[in-house]
Amino acid sequence: MSDGLLDNLTQDLKPVKPLNAKPLWLGAGVAVGLAAAYVWFIFGPRPELSALTYGNWSGNNMAFGKPLMFLIIGGSALWAVSDLARPEGRFRMRTWLPMLAIFAGVIGVLMSYISQLGMEKALAPMHGPARLCYITIICGGVAGLLILWRLWLRRSATSHPALLGAMSGLAASSLMAGAYALHCNQDEPAYLLAVYGVSLIIVTAAAALAGAKLLRW
Repeated sequence: MSDGLLDNLTQDLKPVKPLNAKPLWLGAGVAVGLAAAYVWFIFGPRPELSALTYGNWSGNNMAFGKPLMFLIIGGSALWAVSDLARPEGRFRMRTWLPMLAIFAGVIGVLMSYISQLGMEKALAPMHGPARLCYITIICGGVAGLLILWRLWLRRSATSHPALLGAMSGLAASSLMAGAYALHCNQDEPAYLLAVYGVSLIIVTAAAALAGAKLLRW
């Protein structure tokens, strides 16, 4: 192939700027803030947080610990998204280790409850009301995923489209779960796994399937 032909083929090409992760993190922060405000003013804060506005504290650290737990999972997944968006990106230990540690911790607490209280009492919270939790996390996670796609994800060039989609779904749903946890006072490990965990899995699986088809290049 002649040099002249190569020049003709490439003369209209324009360099593409690499993806900048700063807008990704900034957008996620704004989205979490808006989601938290929605949950706080529409559903209302959980009793411990409501009492805190009057200077009272019950001592239940899960009022802060549960939102923080899901924010850590969402942040780790978002970190994985920023890595996987590039062709050379890989799923690194620094991103999946916090998620694995939190999951192992919840499982460990559940096993402790089962050994102390018995299976029936430890799993009793699974029978509590959960519809609002499912709906809010799944719908909010999907909405966040669509915004992520529109503003950032569709410009990615990943070598792992399904994994990038999965981490995007996990990030969006986990951040929404962190915001919803400001309202929900169900802190038992069985509830966290059966309701929060299942909601996250649904969004993550759907995003993985979509990513496998839409994020190829």
